[in-house]
Amino acid sequence: ITMWIAQNTQVRLVTLKDPPKTIRFSFLTTKFGQMMMGVIEPIAGDSKDQVAVTVLHFVDKNLVRTYNEVRKRWPKSELWKDDKTVKLVADKLFGGDKENSEEIPIAIFGSDFQLSVWRALVDIKRGETCTYSQLAERMGRPTAVRAVANAVARNDVAILIPCHRIVSQNGDSKFHWGPVLKQRLLAHEKSENY
Repeated sequence: ITMWIAQNTQVRLVTLKDPPKTIRFSFLTTKFGQMMMGVIEPIAGDSKDQVAVTVLHFVDKNLVRTYNEVRKRWPKSELWKDDKTVKLVADKLFGGDKENSEEIPIAIFGSDFQLSVWRALVDIKRGETCTYSQLAERMGRPTAVRAVANAVARNDVAILIPCHRIVSQNGDSKFHWGPVLKQRLLAHEKSENY
């Protein structure tokens, strides 16, 4: 069975005040290719006291390149390979379609504006898409389309913060990991909804 995220997965965004000291990571094989998942220890003051996902990247070309990209995006954090800790979180995330799957905490770090864009992305339902300008309008910032697009591009948690659901007005399929993968993800989500 190739793992994928359950349809009823709920996410809960938790804002970090500083970049984490350590991100524990591992590589996972999923239905849509390999992914690098990074998690951090329970966040101080988080009521649920759970390990949180902070990185979820598709492997681009190879593991080293993906690892280096994550290192560049998190210059103040140490990356530690920790298959066991990551597997525990991955099992919750990809753990089949349990009726009431656990809420997955996602630790996000960014500017207030980026955080507001990522929250708006999480509100886009499966099988639904919207354009950058529609997202900006939903946020009450209709003139901030370029800033919204930049924040979407800075998202570090693929799928769970669903930047793949943003489409260009001209039908362009821009996606960090390529247009083909984006189309496959969207087609999968649409088919699950019917």
